Amino acid sequence: MKYGNRSPWKKYVTSPITLALLIIILVVLVRATSNISHKAELGAAKLAQAQAEYQKLEDRQADLSTKVTHLSSEDGLESEIRAKFRAVKEGESVAVIVDDQQAAVVEATSTVKVGWWKKFMGFFGL
Repeated sequence: MKYGNRSPWKKYVTSPITLALLIIILVVLVRATSNISHKAELGAAKLAQAQAEYQKLEDRQADLSTKVTHLSSEDGLESEIRAKFRAVKEGESVAVIVDDQQAAVVEATSTVKVGWWKKFMGFFGL
C-alpha cells in the first residue's frame, strides 16, 4: 500500500468540508427531534386539561338535567318558588324564626350614632 495514494472515497469523506456538513446536518436533526418531543409533551398536557374540562362539563350537564327534571314537575316548581320568593298559598301563614345571635347583630347595627359631645356628657352622667 502506498502512502500518498488514497482512494477518492476516503478523500471526500475525511475532508473538513464534508465533516462540517455532516455536523451541521446532525445538529439540525437533533434540534428537530427535540422540538417534536417538546410539542408532544405540550400536546399531552393539553389533552389532559381538555379531558378534565370535559369531565367537569359532563358533571355540570348531569346536574342541570336533574334540576330541569325537578323543575318540570309541579312539586319541584312549587318548592323552588317557595324557596326563592318566600311565597305562600292562600290560607297558609309564614313563621320566621330569628336566632338570638342574629337578633344581637340586628340590634347592634340599628343603634343610633352618638356624637362625641354626648358621649363626653354621658360619661359624667349629664
